[in-house]
Amino acid sequence: MRLSRERLLLLLLLAAVIAVWWSAWGAITGGLVITMLDVGQGDCVLVQAPSGRTMLIDGGGQPGQEAGGYDVGREVVLPALLARRVKRIDVLVITHPHEDHIGGLAAVLEAVPVGLLLDPQLRSDTDTYRGLQAEIGEHEVPSRRATEGQQINLGQGVRVEILNPPEPRLTGTGNDLNNNSVVMRLTDGHLSVLFAGDIERAGALRMARLGEAIQSTVLKAPHHGSEGAAIPHFAEAVRPQLAVISVGARNPFDHPSKEMVRELERVGAKLMRTDRDGAVTIRLRGRRWWARGYGAGGHGGRTAAGEVGKAVM
Repeated sequence: MRLSRERLLLLLLLAAVIAVWWSAWGAITGGLVITMLDVGQGDCVLVQAPSGRTMLIDGGGQPGQEAGGYDVGREVVLPALLARRVKRIDVLVITHPHEDHIGGLAAVLEAVPVGLLLDPQLRSDTDTYRGLQAEIGEHEVPSRRATEGQQINLGQGVRVEILNPPEPRLTGTGNDLNNNSVVMRLTDGHLSVLFAGDIERAGALRMARLGEAIQSTVLKAPHHGSEGAAIPHFAEAVRPQLAVISVGARNPFDHPSKEMVRELERVGAKLMRTDRDGAVTIRLRGRRWWARGYGAGGHGGRTAAGEVGKAVM
């Protein structure tokens, strides 16, 4: 009888915790919303500011989709935009021209008007990049070369600063496309989010030298959590409360690396991954943030929450 009572109390406690969480989540309105979509082994992030302005960072993708294969833009990105009632993208950012970041954007450009394109204009001769450039020209999307120091105003105090790539571009890094990818830091009052693109060691070292200027509440981990950017100086400079790794399940690169996971955990970050948690939506308001995964492979996603100046829950 005693064991049965303990189980009943445990179930009641669990139910109460879940009820409190969902009640709090449902009550969060009017804040900044960032969704890191589950696009497999790629990147795609949607930013929805309280002003109503939107920013899309990359669009996922994979090699071969231009030959009639699976189109992540059509199958994942557009339905996500529709579900979130996004009818216009005010700012579209291409971090760099690798297919796992730009492959889904042609479908997006065909269906959704874009106010401004920020592109580092790195050289690429892939069919995917050429096709995307043709779509940009066809839809007459205003474009600007993305480089460090530029500012993006999303309204009502939400600002984004581009921290990378520099002028002139980095060369001789071992992977110049990745290390010259766009890195941005979004700020909203006391909260901040660092979108680290696909930078590897050279890019991460350059960012680490900025010190407190890249310290952020939330980190979109660089290069799908690869070993290249897993350096102590970078993790220590960012010191995120939450780190989200955009990565495909059972990918052939063994991402995320044990080194990246270890460095992020060492600085106290709560980790979420799109291969395990599905799309991750983060809501920020005041000094508090909440994160919820929507599940991958039919499994329910996890949740996390925290507050600037306090320990992560």
